[in-house]
Amino acid sequence: MFDPEDIENVWTYLEKTFSFNIKSWKKEFDVERSRLPRNTTAQEAFMIFGKQQIEPVLNEILKRRKYPTWIGLLSFVLKEKIKKRKQRDAYYRNRYQ
Repeated sequence: MFDPEDIENVWTYLEKTFSFNIKSWKKEFDVERSRLPRNTTAQEAFMIFGKQQIEPVLNEILKRRKYPTWIGLLSFVLKEKIKKRKQRDAYYRNRYQ
């Protein structure tokens, strides 16, 4: 569900909405990703990085304490994709019984 191109959409949102310096954040992400096991996908690495590195910054900006901002942000950025997938799944549900 979370595809490599979705990562770029999240970076774009962070840049536009919160004025993140994406070049620097991407470099930091690459460093952190290189520390993970070799079989870790880019999507998994991005999820981990976002939870550990980006979420605390967003929570500070938004004045939240221990709030799952990262997952909420991903859900928001990907809401159209999620909606389309749910519609497709509903269309095919109970179709082949």
